[in-house]
Amino acid sequence: MTQEMNSKKKKIKVLLIEDDSYTAQLYRDVFSAETDYEFEVIDALSDIEKDLEKIKKINPDVILLDLVLPLNPASRKNVEGTYILDKELGFQVLEKIKEDEVIKEVPVIVVSALSGPEDKDRAKALGAEKFLVKSEIIPFELVKAVNEVLGRY
Repeated sequence: MTQEMNSKKKKIKVLLIEDDSYTAQLYRDVFSAETDYEFEVIDALSDIEKDLEKIKKINPDVILLDLVLPLNPASRKNVEGTYILDKELGFQVLEKIKEDEVIKEVPVIVVSALSGPEDKDRAKALGAEKFLVKSEIIPFELVKAVNEVLGRY
């Protein structure tokens, strides 16, 4: 393929829903090393219905979704200054994505610290194509997972 053809090739738009800025930057760096990808991050969810509209506007080809997200993203911290995290929020987002007529066909790869079989089974039952445990993968495996769910190899 010529250089000109490569430059005209549509880039794969990857959307990451992740509240941890270090993790988001790490994944952004991994995908920026690849020329076939655009990478967007939603780092805070405030209202699931409004957030779904934001996802639709981004129009991703694939979504990487963390399950453990801040319960109250508007303030992001409780009175003592520590995060209040809730694993249910990620599952709710996954469920809403898969119920929405516009974006339900977008593949979702869960990338989470959760590793229990019940969490994996629940995510798959809600429509996740893959479930990756953050502590069990190296970041470049995300590119492979995206390519697999998009049928690129």
